[in-house]
Amino acid sequence: MAGKWQLKDHEAERRIFNRRLVVAGTFVFLLFMALVAKLINLQVVQHEYFSARSDGNRLHSQYVPPARGLIFDRAGRLLADNQPIFNLTVVREQVGDLDETLAFISELINLSDDDIEQFRTRLQRNRVPFSSVPLRYVLTDEEKSRVAVNSHLLPGVAIEPQFVRHYPLASLTAHSVGYVSEINRRELDSLNDEERENYGGTNHIGKTGIERTYEDLLHGKVGYEIVEKNNRGQVMRRLDRTDPVAGKNLTLHLDSRLQIAAEKALGKYRGAVVAIDPATGGILAMVSKPGFDPNLFVTGISSKDYSGLITDQVNTPLFDRTTNPYPPGSTVKPFLGLAGLQHGFVDYDFAIEDPGYFRLPGVSYRWGDYTLRTAIGGGHGHTDLQKAIFQSCDTFFYDLGNRMGIDTMHSFMSQFGFGQNFAVDIDYARTGVLPSREWKRATRGEPWYPGDTINSSIGQGYMWATPMQLATAAAIMANKGKVVQPRLIKATDGVPYEPEIANPVPDVVVEDQDYWRYIQESMTMVVHRPYSDTFRDYGTAFEAIAQADRDMAYTMAGKSGSAQVVGISQEILSSEDIEVSDLNKDHALFISFAPAMNTQIDPQIAIAVFVENGEHGSSVAGPIAKAVTDAYLLDILELDFAAMKEKELQEAEAAEAAKKEAEAARLISQSDD
Repeated sequence: MAGKWQLKDHEAERRIFNRRLVVAGTFVFLLFMALVAKLINLQVVQHEYFSARSDGNRLHSQYVPPARGLIFDRAGRLLADNQPIFNLTVVREQVGDLDETLAFISELINLSDDDIEQFRTRLQRNRVPFSSVPLRYVLTDEEKSRVAVNSHLLPGVAIEPQFVRHYPLASLTAHSVGYVSEINRRELDSLNDEERENYGGTNHIGKTGIERTYEDLLHGKVGYEIVEKNNRGQVMRRLDRTDPVAGKNLTLHLDSRLQIAAEKALGKYRGAVVAIDPATGGILAMVSKPGFDPNLFVTGISSKDYSGLITDQVNTPLFDRTTNPYPPGSTVKPFLGLAGLQHGFVDYDFAIEDPGYFRLPGVSYRWGDYTLRTAIGGGHGHTDLQKAIFQSCDTFFYDLGNRMGIDTMHSFMSQFGFGQNFAVDIDYARTGVLPSREWKRATRGEPWYPGDTINSSIGQGYMWATPMQLATAAAIMANKGKVVQPRLIKATDGVPYEPEIANPVPDVVVEDQDYWRYIQESMTMVVHRPYSDTFRDYGTAFEAIAQADRDMAYTMAGKSGSAQVVGISQEILSSEDIEVSDLNKDHALFISFAPAMNTQIDPQIAIAVFVENGEHGSSVAGPIAKAVTDAYLLDILELDFAAMKEKELQEAEAAEAAKKEAEAARLISQSDD
């Protein structure tokens, strides 16, 4: 009965349990073996792969930008240096919601729409993963503190130090030294692979001036480093490093003291001053006024500031007046006079009777020659080439140009750099226009007319030249034909640097070397020819320069010029009853070199001055050239002209005494015979 009523079969349950235990144990064993196999696969088979991924999360290779080379003036004064700033940077890969992060940062510091727009542009051109991209430049101490306090809420956001360009003279060197600014996509695309690699980690590139011309020397060579970062993207330590090679330091021929003096001499006027050392071709001063502050562009100029610069149509501060052309006016007359001597169209004795105007045969139109005598019906009267230069007689040059012809004028004037850019390292300088028959046919589709030659003979009409070209021509005249092409660079890392010149310009050769003396003497009369009994028979700049400075220490050769902005007659310009807008007044020009006609020392400086709407070259531009020359010869070079004059007198007296002794010896010898 007991077996009949038994409720459980313990033996059967035990067998079932044992079978289940074996299955479960086998399953657990298989799972364990699978785990072991996976661990072996991870730890042994794929060890290198996962080790690299692990390092990739904490180790990063990044570029180390090189220090940009410094720029100095000829005396070692800084024109462009590097100053430390602190920037707010973002590693995009470590930021979750970028828009939310930017909104939060905007609550902490001043983050403008310009900052955000420029940041997004930088993100688009960023080529290296996990590299920091600047969001805001130049944080203040307070802004750095606010970001630091909230750093735990800002993964991928950091404060990083950086050296950026700074220009101590600001607007004074804006056009000559130029500036750097953020590199753009177009500039990156223009680089080859090797160059693009060298700009890794570099945000800036030279945009204008010396900064652009010598970018390859100034930039240097990029370096690399391996760093360990935490989960916020902050650098914890540096593990390996290949140091960058700093850019070369450049020394320029520019003299900052002369640059300041030239800007001061321009005063209230808009204009340009270019000064060149005739012996070396070094550009001593290169001022365009008004200028702009290049420091605004270094870390990204705001829309408001940039709009203010480009909408100023009167002052046009971004426009470089030193390298852009204007009608040169009468400043070309010494060169045309030399051409007339060289080609036999005039000689020292040739003269005309100037009635105050010129007419082509068979043409009723009169080309006027305005003088103070015009009002009473007369011109310059009996005029030779020398007088035509120091009194700026248009009629003489109308006649000379008409007889010489545009072909001869073009070929001779081109030797002085007109219509060309002789500057070695200012490739952006305009070439102006030295007109010819071929030029007019190609650009205007018209033939050359005799009237075009008449206009060109006084630097008007189609003829245009830059202040740089005028200073170059003045330097060649000072050198008596020797051409030393203008250049800004003087040395790299203290070693004299001679730029490569693919096609050196030959010297200007004239038949008779005395022609140089004659033209230079004529140009000194522009400044130093005093009053005489003949009506208005004195230099056009005498009253404004030499008479204004009766103790002038040196002799200065010069030539004034005025160039019409619009076609307004001289009668209207000289009328007291008719008011002419300042923007329609003539441009004033003056070229010079000094010291001139000095037996003790060669010319040390050649200058071109352009004054926009200055009206009178002799009375406005001339004194500016004089002030710049004074600053260089007397203050910077500290030349003692009194001692030179005393030595010259002593040499003259010694020569005269020797001459008398020789004459006395000759007479004694004759009497003995």
